[in-house]
Amino acid sequence: MGVGVTRLLPARFWFRIREEARLVKRMDYERHPIYICVDSWIENDVRLHSCIKEPGTVEWIENWFKPGEVFYDIGANVGAYSLVAFRFLDGKIKVFAFEPGFVTFPQLCRNIYLNGASDSIVPFQVALSDENSMVGLHYNNLLSGGALHALGDPVNQHGKVFEPVFTLPTLSYRLDDLLRQVGLPVPNHMKIDVDGNEYQVLQGSEETLRSSELRSILMEINKERGDTDEIGELLDRNGFVLHSQRNEQSVYCRRDMQL
Repeated sequence: MGVGVTRLLPARFWFRIREEARLVKRMDYERHPIYICVDSWIENDVRLHSCIKEPGTVEWIENWFKPGEVFYDIGANVGAYSLVAFRFLDGKIKVFAFEPGFVTFPQLCRNIYLNGASDSIVPFQVALSDENSMVGLHYNNLLSGGALHALGDPVNQHGKVFEPVFTLPTLSYRLDDLLRQVGLPVPNHMKIDVDGNEYQVLQGSEETLRSSELRSILMEINKERGDTDEIGELLDRNGFVLHSQRNEQSVYCRRDMQL
């Protein structure tokens, strides 16, 4: 239907067409069905194939997570790995999914609804960092499911300055302060994938890192940013050691864990 034709329709019919035309597809998790809304080429070409894209993340969830545990998905995007954890443990897990992007956060919420996961997955439209403030979130694109945005300075995951298509003041929190103020449970596992802001997230989480409840952390670390040593030192002084690496993904576990 052409744009000219749709403009002739009463508004209520146009809204109904948009609602009915929403595309839903099954993600590539073989163990259990997971469905996500697909409104962009990124969601179709990348997010639908999240398990193939990051097999290490899926293995970490399936090998480390146990029923009754708490998972923090920091940089949740549309919720692919939150939903993998939910499906793998048959809903017997509490997931807190942090996604600050104004375009992608609604998709995260829709996907929670689509998969009947609202009792297990709690979405937060909050950025995590090393300060409590309003900080500019610089968007690399305005597509649902998009990524490679930057908080604070317009610097990408490779340490290169980029020209954002849009910048929006966004609520940023230290994780330690958010836990105290909101009364969230301490996580047993954390995934941190925030396109270069990982070190700042850890700096705002040192009290949480010291908790014996936190057993493992999966992070995306790009050596081009130059903060790899600082990340290792911070985790080391809080009782974590490197367990495994796959490409840019690193899994850290508490030093005294029995694996």
